[in-house]
Amino acid sequence: MTRYAEVAVTLPVSGRFHYVVPDDLAARALVGARVLVRFGPRKVTGVVVRTDTPPPSGVTPVALSEVLDEVPSLSVELVELCSWIADYYEAPPGEVIRAALPAGSGVAARSVFALTDAGRAVLDGQGAAMLPRQRALVERVGRLGPRGLPAGGLGASEKQQLAQLRAQGLVEQREQRDAARVRLKRERVAQLVGGVDAARARVAKAPKRLAVIELLASGAAITVASLERQLPKATVAVRELAKLGLVIVSERELPIGAVSTGEDMHVSAPPVLTDEQRIAVDEITRVLRRDRGPRSVAAAPEALAPKAASSGSPVAEAVASSELVSGGSPVAGAVASSELASSGSPPVLVEGDGSSAADAVEPGRRAFTPFLLHGVTGSGKTEVYLRVIATALEAGRTALVLVPEISLTPQLAARFRARFGDLVAILHSGLSESARLGEWSRLRRGEARIAVGARSAVFAPLYGLGVIVVDEEHDGSFKQDEGVRYHARDVALVRAQRAGAVCVLGSATPSLESAAHAERGTYRKLTLTERPTARPMPSVEIIDLRKYMPDGEAMLSAPLRAAIGETLVAGNQTILFLNRRGFATFVLCRACGHAFRCPHCSVSLTYHRHSDRLSCHYCGFAQRVPDVCPSCGATETIERKGLGTEKVADAVAAAFPEARVARLDRDVATGAKIEVVLARVARREVDVLVGTQMVTKGHDFPGVTLVGVLCADTGLTLPDFRASERTFQLLAQVAGRAGRGDKPGRVMIQTYRPAAPAVVAAAAHDYARFFAAESAERAELGYPPHGRLIAVRIDGADAQEVEQVAHRLAQLAEAAARRPELAGQVEVRGPVAAPLERLRNRTRWQIWLRSGDRQALRRVARSLLVVEVASTVRVGLDVDPISAM
Repeated sequence: MTRYAEVAVTLPVSGRFHYVVPDDLAARALVGARVLVRFGPRKVTGVVVRTDTPPPSGVTPVALSEVLDEVPSLSVELVELCSWIADYYEAPPGEVIRAALPAGSGVAARSVFALTDAGRAVLDGQGAAMLPRQRALVERVGRLGPRGLPAGGLGASEKQQLAQLRAQGLVEQREQRDAARVRLKRERVAQLVGGVDAARARVAKAPKRLAVIELLASGAAITVASLERQLPKATVAVRELAKLGLVIVSERELPIGAVSTGEDMHVSAPPVLTDEQRIAVDEITRVLRRDRGPRSVAAAPEALAPKAASSGSPVAEAVASSELVSGGSPVAGAVASSELASSGSPPVLVEGDGSSAADAVEPGRRAFTPFLLHGVTGSGKTEVYLRVIATALEAGRTALVLVPEISLTPQLAARFRARFGDLVAILHSGLSESARLGEWSRLRRGEARIAVGARSAVFAPLYGLGVIVVDEEHDGSFKQDEGVRYHARDVALVRAQRAGAVCVLGSATPSLESAAHAERGTYRKLTLTERPTARPMPSVEIIDLRKYMPDGEAMLSAPLRAAIGETLVAGNQTILFLNRRGFATFVLCRACGHAFRCPHCSVSLTYHRHSDRLSCHYCGFAQRVPDVCPSCGATETIERKGLGTEKVADAVAAAFPEARVARLDRDVATGAKIEVVLARVARREVDVLVGTQMVTKGHDFPGVTLVGVLCADTGLTLPDFRASERTFQLLAQVAGRAGRGDKPGRVMIQTYRPAAPAVVAAAAHDYARFFAAESAERAELGYPPHGRLIAVRIDGADAQEVEQVAHRLAQLAEAAARRPELAGQVEVRGPVAAPLERLRNRTRWQIWLRSGDRQALRRVARSLLVVEVASTVRVGLDVDPISAM
């Protein structure tokens, strides 16, 4: 019987493709296995997502070329999750699969034409005369050398001539394979088969072979290289023993040591929990222990590998019919309909008290219970995570911890390592591809049981998940803003539900969506209102910049300047926050007003004095500052205006010459350099740290007693419905860096809008007040959490073409929304040029779709994806967008 496999190729193409499974590959062509398949004129990497599903009528599949995995790279659970993501976020399934695979693991092959020996002889002037056109083609193939001439994209005439040259034996067609960019090194190991006494008897007269048997007598696998070091010429003896069937030789991946966190943290006993921490830990672990029995993660990958899927869709079989409610999150409205269930909608909770999903999951599993851990800054949320994870490990389960940017929070990774050692694997883009592959493989083999990482770590190859933690769940960096536009927090919730795991969302400033879930009871809310050892929250003072004019360079008002001086005298540290990089945020000609803007993006260029360049922070374009204005030709009229962290740091250093001033932003610190700066602050080698958002996230510096926000208004004026929420979160988070040690903290917020709700609420540490006001305002407009949004993003190189497509799609969306079954349910807003209209040489327009009904919203959005547009224009859907920019 012919067997088929449904494959998602790792390319930005929609749909999945059927292939015939040859008999010799059937045992390994399992769901989750990487395969090499023919796709057009080349071969590409794909992953099997279903097996034994016949192709559609009229389709004749070709055969799989190769199975690249001995054991599937992805579990059935992860394949199902990827299929759900592709469906929910309207993304090509292969692109999602690629995000789940370790970077650099893809393999591709293409068909090329290359010269034979006879063809090379013709080029050297030997052989019979050729037609000029054929000779030109032979010379062209010869110039390409070993790379060959790709078979794809050739015209009919060229194909005919190449066929003739092949018939003459001058050209051959062969496959050129591009191996994976990175792969783990492998080593050969030998292991004794059967009893040692029987083996000794069979080789008693062969001293070398007998010596190898003695070395293998324990039964453990030993590397062939190690045997050779102990016993010269052991390799030959091993080969002979293998022929006799006494020894089996195989390959295994070389183990890679755990990735360093960049800090040496002293291992200490866990602290005593506060009453609130203990209640939170007890609540979460009670649910964790109520789960079904433990699943071992210590087995070899082969034992953990998924088995071949049944003939039905593994995704569809996992779907349940209940739903989580909210506005704008995937777990918020997976409608149980044939349209969505067939492609993998998640099993989600019913609106209510958060415990009504008992019938929505497999028999034997507990009801899915997400927790919102709302704790003020410095209240000890991380210790709660650590205690819950320890309980999961005791039960034989694994854990996943997501943080906004792991490279910015080395302290968190170090704390996990200090508690759990090499059981922790670190996954983030700051690592080299080989290091990431090593950490990924440690998790897959079960050597590491806790994955700590940024957004993409949501795909970590963990078996037997017991708990998923999403720290700082409100942070916008969990949302992927290009390619597959998934939100890692929401994917984590779905993964936890599918795995029967506990999911803990932690934040001092929860997103409005998560807070709304907690208000409805869909999430179980736990609160930490106090810092350990009864440390008070820092006092906050709002400084009205209309009254206290700041100086021109350091942006310091008189009260803030005085406070910095007092802090320095006391021997304490200060953090100054300004969410603008560079030395001058715009440069212009004083004579004619010409402003220097990026030629590829609709933004001003920022001047960086350390490189003496004008730079674009979006596309990377850079140029030197001209001596002559390109518009009017005037000289000595170029002025650098506006403030950035570089200018502020210089000005602060000049104002306080005795202070050690450091800067933390993307211009001076990336990757390991970030950890160097933060380590200096931790060692008290920095008195004043000036930085962007990078200084607000998760840092715990006991010596910081003063935080100054230089201008709280920079984010409030953005044309985005989340502007006020982001401003509140930033202010509250950066304020939380003060007073985390024994001395009380002080925060000074400079603003031209002292009455802005986000500023007032942040100063009062009053999240409830902000949530009530912002939620009411959103309700009037139907924005999340009171409605759902899909942004239709249109971009292209030709501005006029993009605008025409945007207007056409808006008209079609309006027509779809007026259909009788959808009438009045979907509101179409736009089209409108994006606030950043030009980005990386592409013009950008948007259409916004809003509805309280997810299914109606989907139908209108999906109707636009089937519209044919010019190949130069890209149209994509951003489901649950978090930014209007």
